[in-house]
Amino acid sequence: MLELLNQAGRRVTGPRRRVLDALGTAPTPLTARALAALAGTSVASTYRALGLLVELGMVSEVPEVAAEPEEADGRARCYALCSATGHHHHFVCRSCRATLEITCEALERALADLERGTGLTVEHHELLLRGLCPNCHTKHGAP
Repeated sequence: MLELLNQAGRRVTGPRRRVLDALGTAPTPLTARALAALAGTSVASTYRALGLLVELGMVSEVPEVAAEPEEADGRARCYALCSATGHHHHFVCRSCRATLEITCEALERALADLERGTGLTVEHHELLLRGLCPNCHTKHGAP
């Protein structure tokens, strides 16, 4: 991960390193405040580091993770370390709150079809899927 910063011509500062380390140990996405506490950085330094890391695609910003979508207020943002490179989406398990990275060529083709059929120009999109991950699906005996 640190090499990606160097490749982008960015320095590996103490706060950036600590934020990446903290995200690497976090079992679920964290708010900036929770991440700052875990990383031992100021909230301002954490937001600056996160801004760059999101821009570089090293970290994803997802809506607040709650057991049920209606429990989240929709305003809080959480951050998770990305292992996928390039464009991808996220799946959040409502039981264990794991965040999984998803790539789907069929979805990207469907969006291209949407553009062609409507004349829209989609410049950016984010998709957040919620449900049960395979482990929780098995544990809960969901159909």
